[in-house]
Amino acid sequence: MAPKRGTKRAASGTEAMTDEAKKMKETLRNYGVSKAWYDGVVEGLESPVAEDPLSVRQMLIAMLPEGLCVPADQRHAYQTTHVKMVSETLQKVICKLEEKLAAASAEVSRIEGSKEELQHKVSAAEEATAGAAERERSCKVRLADVTRTVISCKEELSSAETAQREKASARENALQEKAQVEAVLAEEFRLLCAGEVQGEEAQAHYVKLETLAKQIGFEASLLTALPTSILKEPASRGSFDAMVVAQLGEGLTKRLSTLQEHLQASEPEATAAEQAVETAKKELQAAREQQQVEAEKYEAAQELRATAELARSKAQAEVAQQEPLLRQAVQARLEAETEVESFKNHNWASFEKLRDHSSAQKAVEAQMEAAEAGA
Repeated sequence: MAPKRGTKRAASGTEAMTDEAKKMKETLRNYGVSKAWYDGVVEGLESPVAEDPLSVRQMLIAMLPEGLCVPADQRHAYQTTHVKMVSETLQKVICKLEEKLAAASAEVSRIEGSKEELQHKVSAAEEATAGAAERERSCKVRLADVTRTVISCKEELSSAETAQREKASARENALQEKAQVEAVLAEEFRLLCAGEVQGEEAQAHYVKLETLAKQIGFEASLLTALPTSILKEPASRGSFDAMVVAQLGEGLTKRLSTLQEHLQASEPEATAAEQAVETAKKELQAAREQQQVEAEKYEAAQELRATAELARSKAQAEVAQQEPLLRQAVQARLEAETEVESFKNHNWASFEKLRDHSSAQKAVEAQMEAAEAGA
């Protein structure tokens, strides 16, 4: 089978990389430098937050084996300059990471402050809701009280109107009866008593007279004797007949007087009943007006309570929305703290070890390794 194109070139590239790696390893070993220190500095220079251009940092990395990795007591001027440039670049990275941490901490503080303000807002909204609910309850109680007053006023008006109707009816009945008695005295009784009518005409007048007598409630004995006595001509009447007619006249006159006295006495009562009705109407009207006022207050209190509850719910929702934001901000701050700490403890610490190591340290380490090997 023919070899695939590019296989030889790829193999050559791999061999070159292997040779380069071997050369790098040999260089580090000759200078007594740990590969971990070297990698730590390289990672630091490759940090994504580094400000220096990539080409500059790549140049610094390329110069590491013959720059920073050279023991401090063996470095010449350009190597010392290289060390300084690496230090400045890593310091800039630390500054950027610390700025990131500061920004993350500020964001946490901002959200916590905002959450605290929102919690105060929730407390204020809860207080407002409680106040609105109490106002609604108070308005409801007052509305119930005035409603009971309206009902009571209606009952009082109904009672006053009933009393007025009863008194007016009684007075009207008395007026009608008075007119009837006056009419009978002036007509039927006069004509029959004087004997001015006879026969069927007298009988017709007698029927009216008898009806009134029964209505008034004369004694049965008088009513029994009355037709015989009063229908006689005056000259034919005996003493008994005269007595019956006289008693009838006296009874009718007495009834008329009683009715007149009753009407005179009932007039103030009728006026008082009318005034009582008017007073009850005014009181009912005033109660209804107050009921309308209290109903409007209650409706306004309900709207106020609903608005307060809505504001409270909105404030609570805003506080709830802050929780995930705060968790994210705290996590971002923790990650930023970890980045700073990791960079300082690993990348910067690796730089410091390379910056400060000397050939004397290498000799001591070599002696210790030889001793360990001999043992």
